[in-house]
Parts: sequence; structure tokens; C-alpha cells
Amino acid sequence: MTNYDIITAAIDKYGEDQQIIVAIEELSELQKELTKHLRGEGNQKHIAEEMADVRIILSELGFIFNNFEKVTEWEGVKLHRLWQRVHPCEDGACPIIYDPQ
Repeated sequence: MTNYDIITAAIDKYGEDQQIIVAIEELSELQKELTKHLRGEGNQKHIAEEMADVRIILSELGFIFNNFEKVTEWEGVKLHRLWQRVHPCEDGACPIIYDPQ
């Protein structure tokens, strides 16, 4: 059984709307664990577990919205922007950022 099989089976069984609700819940659970970490009450195991849940549900959302390619394009744009913020162009001649909209 592949990841694809598992993810599509979950969407088929529970439905797209339910899995979108689950995505919101999983993001909230990660947020809670990160907040605990900042308060000094963090647990690395719980953070890793919630990060795994978020990765899985993001894959499900990719299937639900059929937008893997667009997400990949946006990742490239956003990483490029981040790189420019971390390493600003010294001579002002920064490359043009592609906007996939």
C-alpha cells in the first residue's frame, strides 16, 4: 500500500469537507505544541508528531484541491523571496521574482 493509496482512501471514506476540517484541527494542534515550546513546556516528540500530521493532511489537501503543481510553484517563489530577505542584493540588481498567479 502506497501513501497515495492511504491518502485517497481517507478522502474517499471521510469526504473532502471532513478532511478540510481535519486539516484545520491538525494545524491548530501543531500551533498548540509550538506555543507550549515557547512557554518552556515543549515536548519534542509531540512537536514531531504534530508536524507529521500536518504533512499528511497537506498531502490530502493537495489531492482535494488538485493543486500540487501550483503549490510547488509558490514554494519556489516564496523560497526565493526568503533567500532575498536573508541575503539582500548588495548592488540593487536583484533578479525578478516570478509570480505564478
